[in-house]
Amino acid sequence: MKKTTIWTIVAVVIIVLGGSTIYGTQKASNNQVNAAYTEAMDNGKDAVMDKDYVRASSNFAKAIKLKNTATAKAYKDQADKMLTAISATKDGEYTNALNNVNNVINANNGYTLLAKQGQKLQATIKDVKDNYEHELKPLFDQAKKAEQDKQYQQAVDHYQKILDLPYIEDKYYAKYKEQAQKGIANNKDAAKEKGTSVTTAKDSTGDTGNAGKTGEGAMGNHRVNGKTVGTSQISQLRKKLQSLGFDSMSWSPQDLIDMYRSTGHTSPSQITKQDVQKYLKP
Repeated sequence: MKKTTIWTIVAVVIIVLGGSTIYGTQKASNNQVNAAYTEAMDNGKDAVMDKDYVRASSNFAKAIKLKNTATAKAYKDQADKMLTAISATKDGEYTNALNNVNNVINANNGYTLLAKQGQKLQATIKDVKDNYEHELKPLFDQAKKAEQDKQYQQAVDHYQKILDLPYIEDKYYAKYKEQAQKGIANNKDAAKEKGTSVTTAKDSTGDTGNAGKTGEGAMGNHRVNGKTVGTSQISQLRKKLQSLGFDSMSWSPQDLIDMYRSTGHTSPSQITKQDVQKYLKP
């Protein structure tokens, strides 16, 4: 056999072996990338289950760096928008919050669990917005008017009513709790400068419509039919009263609960105008 033929065979063998080695190395590398991508996605999903959206976003970002897939990008975008919606709700930016959470719910290629959590957050945001518009804002407005009229005790009473609200300790109301606390402190200082003093009392009464009505719930009984009435039901009660032609803004949460209890109904939707009128009778 000619030497040229031998060397040709050797060269072919080397090329084949080299190609096999390269292919094997590339396959091993791809397998490692796929495994790392899957791990990052799984870690992100675990974080979503824990509602830790910062950790979820970080893991989905890691997955994108490994494999820039539409799924990983959609998941990260959902997690980021959940964070934005939560932050906006805390800041009182409810339109912004609802826009972001709607994007989470309707995301293309999105994670189903994130969409479900988005739906729950959407309901929470609507409740917080409703409580602000129909309860917190009116009380703040009344307090500020009292301040302008130098009626410091009245102002403190209105701020105290904000602090007495059953939901005020929730994280989404921290901003309003702080404002009310500062309002009380400022009015106490203003009264002191005028040579007078003001007091705070959880049972203080003022011009808040039916607030302070006596009854089973006067001492803070928030249960109806053996179950605690939460912010969602309070929102439903307020809307129901409004639809029946009553000024629901003047009703405190406790008044709504007392009225609901007096009807004997099992759902706010069952309340009638006659039920409310009967409750309001002396």
